[in-house]
Amino acid sequence: MSKVKVARFASQVMIITILSKLMGFWRDALIAKEFGTTYETSAYMMSLNVSSILFGLMGLAITTTFIPMLTRSLREKGKDDMYEFGNTVINIIIILTTIIGVLGWKFAPQIVKIVACGYTGEIYDLTVQLTRLSVINVVFIGLTSGYTAILQTMDNFAAPSLVGVAMNICIIIYLLFTKNTTIEGLTIATIIGNGSQILVQIPWLIKNKYKYSCKINFKDPRLKEMMTLILPVLIGIGINQINTLVDNNVASNLNEAAVSVIQYANRLNSLVYGIFATSIITVIYPTLAKYINAGEIKEDFKKYLSKAINNINLIMFPATVGIIVLRTNIISVAFKRGVFDEKSVEATAIALLFLAIGTGVLGIRDIYNRAFYAIQDTKTPMKNSAIGVLTNVVLDITLVKFMGVGGLTLATTISIFVSTVLLALDLRKKIGNIDAVSVLKSGFKILVSSVMMGLVVYIINTNILKYVSGNKGNMLSLMICAVVGSIVYAIAINILKVEEYHDIKKYLLSKIKTK
Repeated sequence: MSKVKVARFASQVMIITILSKLMGFWRDALIAKEFGTTYETSAYMMSLNVSSILFGLMGLAITTTFIPMLTRSLREKGKDDMYEFGNTVINIIIILTTIIGVLGWKFAPQIVKIVACGYTGEIYDLTVQLTRLSVINVVFIGLTSGYTAILQTMDNFAAPSLVGVAMNICIIIYLLFTKNTTIEGLTIATIIGNGSQILVQIPWLIKNKYKYSCKINFKDPRLKEMMTLILPVLIGIGINQINTLVDNNVASNLNEAAVSVIQYANRLNSLVYGIFATSIITVIYPTLAKYINAGEIKEDFKKYLSKAINNINLIMFPATVGIIVLRTNIISVAFKRGVFDEKSVEATAIALLFLAIGTGVLGIRDIYNRAFYAIQDTKTPMKNSAIGVLTNVVLDITLVKFMGVGGLTLATTISIFVSTVLLALDLRKKIGNIDAVSVLKSGFKILVSSVMMGLVVYIINTNILKYVSGNKGNMLSLMICAVVGSIVYAIAINILKVEEYHDIKKYLLSKIKTK
């Protein structure tokens, strides 16, 4: 895939993702207004976590290992053969997820006891009830992941990006147009939203002449190969789910609001990450897989890796600094209304502070993981995931005693740093140097520029809030800080001659000239 195509596809994904994340932001604001950080919200979010634990790990594992296999099938035997193999995997997903869903419904009380051991009485009963409603989500998550892999293999990134939009529309409609909202109703709206994620991809599948078949070819050698690759990925992602399990268990023992506080902080943090980092990773990964399958592992592979890391740093470093400095403003504007009060803002701000620190590094870690998956090494990420989780568990138990909810999010951030460093060292052993000097040099310049921007934003924000209080002051400060901060950052990276910034500037100027 050419640089122009990568830029075009990444731009498409980013635009749709921005729309999806803004709608998600609106969705969360509506949920916060209706339910705040009450026990009902914690029960709802915990029930969604159960669905994620039951099959969320499988969804990512399928996408990760499915794409390289589909790419090879498309290149060697054509589209029809790729669809035949794709249908085999899709049908296996349907069978597996149905079984998992039935077991999840049957053993919901026991599962909730494991994932939220601190829940008792009313909150426990409600969580079990919502979990039983939500287990059908595992089928929808599995099918969405399978069809996403097929479309991305065909260089169609727009449709998979729209799944979040479809999901959010269903929930927002429920919250806006229902007079007496209930947490059970919200759960049902979420289920409908998950189902719509499959439906939204169908027009693009039809456009690419995909036809569903219920046949399963168990003798297909690619199936065995995929199972061999998927097992370490499953174990690695499953190990990461232990992070969620431990975080939720420890949080559920703090207070009834702790789980929802962490979830709100996660949602805000993932807003920025999802818009920028995910957009780049989504487009880069199939390209890396194609280079490997075509035997072009050396220079082009390394070049894409270093460029991807630098581009993520260019966006994520200033975004991280902005979140840290303006976290209270952001939370207040987003959620402070209805049941979500000042106490909720303060608790969420503490969680977000420590979580945001690791956001930029999280993007680098995910790129390293995709690099290993592209070269069909799924064991190394699994090993490093285990080390990261062990680090997180030890720090969770240690830091929560002194820092409460903030200790949990700080533990997550430290574990991300540890696993990223280990992945970088292992990747160097595997494929050699990926121009680390360029990455470090560019990263340092971007970090300096981001800190300069952060200092200016901090001064502006402090002075505005002296004269304008409440959400009016927060909103005014966010708008002014966004504009001034962007200008300061652009000037700084221009003066420091950050290569990626100049590449983007040249690309945009060339597009303007052609018009």
